Amino acid sequence: MLKDYDIHGMPMGKPNKVQNVEGAYEKVDFRCPAGTSSIQTYRNAENALKAKGYQVLFVDNYKDNSRFTFTARQGAQWITFYSDRLDYQVITVKEKQLEQQMQANTAAGWGEQINQTGRATIYGINFDTGKATIKADSEPVLKELLDLLQKQQDWSLMVAGHTDNVGADALNVPLSQQRAQAVTTWLSAKGVDRWRLVPAGFGSKKPLADNGTEDGRAKNRRVDLVKVY
Repeated sequence: MLKDYDIHGMPMGKPNKVQNVEGAYEKVDFRCPAGTSSIQTYRNAENALKAKGYQVLFVDNYKDNSRFTFTARQGAQWITFYSDRLDYQVITVKEKQLEQQMQANTAAGWGEQINQTGRATIYGINFDTGKATIKADSEPVLKELLDLLQKQQDWSLMVAGHTDNVGADALNVPLSQQRAQAVTTWLSAKGVDRWRLVPAGFGSKKPLADNGTEDGRAKNRRVDLVKVY
């Protein structure tokens, strides 16, 4: 499996300590001939990588030496090796920066995100505190959203409201549902067919960032668009 850009948690220690590495990703599965032991497969892989200048950063094995995991690195190239008796898997990630392909908080940008991932995150639709009343300063963002739906006439979208963790979800979930409904009502009033819009509210249950900081809470207060079909 090849991916131009992905992320993988490279095992780096116990318990479950990983190093997230982003870049060009490849995963390959192998099966060894009958009679090959896990230690044999592991030692061959480890020695081959060391001969090429790789540094082994972490090794883990089960007590009966039937399964091994190790992580190695040479410069920007990372490798994780998993063996389970006759089967083993090699995951490689070559670190690189993501080329910016998606545009900003605009109809075109959201359209690209939805085409690539099936969803987009919108910021700038603001509400009165504790209410589902849309503030006037949300108009430019709402117009961009309207433009997107007018250009993509065959799209049906879930409009999902999300909050930070200030307050209990007993209040935040229905509030986020009401806010999502307010957005769909605004769009419907501008001519978007109601059947194309599915309002949903999740409160603080699906954070994107750490709610322990103001910046994180701001990122979690958002509207997501999720393509239904």
